[in-house]
Order: sequence, then structure tokens, then C-alpha cells
Amino acid sequence: MKDADTTLRRYRDLVTRYHAALDLMSDRGLAELDRFLEEGRRFAALVERLAGAAATVVDVGSGAGLPGVVIAACLPEATVHLVERRRRRVAFLELAVATLGLANARVFGGDVRQMTGVAANAVTAQAVTGLAELAELSVGVRADPAWLITRRGEGWRHDAGALLGALGSATRAGTAPAASGTAGAELVEEPLEHRGSLVALKLLGGATCRSSA
Repeated sequence: MKDADTTLRRYRDLVTRYHAALDLMSDRGLAELDRFLEEGRRFAALVERLAGAAATVVDVGSGAGLPGVVIAACLPEATVHLVERRRRRVAFLELAVATLGLANARVFGGDVRQMTGVAANAVTAQAVTGLAELAELSVGVRADPAWLITRRGEGWRHDAGALLGALGSATRAGTAPAASGTAGAELVEEPLEHRGSLVALKLLGGATCRSSA
């Protein structure tokens, strides 16, 4: 983990240096950068626990690289695809990957729906959109099964209900009743110290099981 600590310190310096010029985040976001880095470590730990240290990860809406760059730094055996549509942030991600020597990270400048040839064991996102929308956006890059792991606020259970149909008796770590196409989906929550939670959904279906018809 010492190598990851050094890499993340260097990454922090890059974000601080370029955040204004490349519109990476707000001044308020920069002031909370240490918290975002720590939450990125939590993402990495959850990916490792649920999908394995050598998982293929697609980070949707990577922005300045949170949590994708942190996951790549903490899980050197993983392959992490950083997906971002905004050109200046894509340029920063390419700079960060090269400067930090993250050989396991790939930058994709475009919409995740345009990606091909990827079957992710985990799809991560800070809070790009609702869970149902994230599941729909990422269906073409998900393995079968795959984990959706995202940061959610207090209303996440209602959001998850839109995807799973009904949470039923699901608890902090358990199995929830699922809507059509997500039967047997597993639901895991890890509360964060500051606010909100990391929420992970294990979904069936994805790029590896779609019919060619």
C-alpha cells in the first residue's frame, strides 16, 4: 500500500495544480479532495472484496479521476477503464495516467455506450445518475454478472427500488427481490463516515449474455 500512498499523493498534487485551468472540480470540491481520495480507497476495497483484485472495472463519468484513478492505484492487478466525455477532463486523465505510470488504467473519451470489447466485473460511478439509468447506460460493458458500485445519498433505497422493483426485506448486506431481468440481484451497502453510502448491486445480464438477434 506504500506505493499506492505515494501515487495518490502525486495524484493529489496534479489535481491541485490543474483543477482551475482544466475545470476539474469546484473550489469546494478541491477543499474536500482528501475525503474524495479516502472514499476512492473505499471504492477500491469494495471492488476487491466483491469482484476480486484483478477485476475489470469501468468507471463511468470519471471526471478528474474519482474514484477510477484511486482504484487503479490501489488495485494494480485490476484493469480500470476511465470513461469521460468532457475533453479537458479527458486530457487531464491521460496526463494523470501517464505521469503516475498507471499501466493498468485506460482512458476512453466518449459515451460509455460507445465502448466495445469490454466486459466489466464492476462498474463504478461517484453519482453520475440514478441506479436504473446507470444500469441501462452500462449494459453493453457489463459482464454477466457484474457489480454496480456507486455513491448514494440518503434516498438511495427509493432509487434502488426503481431498478429492482422492491427492496423487500433487504438489509445492510443481503439479497433483494428483483424486477424482471435482475432476478437474484444482491444488494450491499457500506455507510461512509462523512455522509451517504457506497451501494453495490450485483446484476445479471450484460455484454457477455446479450443475444445477437
